[in-house]
Amino acid sequence: MDDERETEPSSAVTISADRYDDLAVAVTSAVATAEELSPLELPPLADVGVDPEALNSLFGTARDPSLEFTFRYAGYLVSLFGDGTLRVAPPDI
Repeated sequence: MDDERETEPSSAVTISADRYDDLAVAVTSAVATAEELSPLELPPLADVGVDPEALNSLFGTARDPSLEFTFRYAGYLVSLFGDGTLRVAPPDI
């Protein structure tokens, strides 16, 4: 699945995290797409209290559709789902 973004900046982005070897890279890439920034302009997930290794352990290889984890990052709500979907949305969507 390609990154999908509404037509305006700061809108929702939904991607398949399976395209990435590392979920931290998937998250920063999706938020950067939503915000029209370079991923390098965003803080590392560990700097905002999200453990990238824990994300990879929970969502990296297992396919459990009941899993869901949502957190705030760079002003967005980031949701990871057990089917490999990653959704980034402004808090007001």
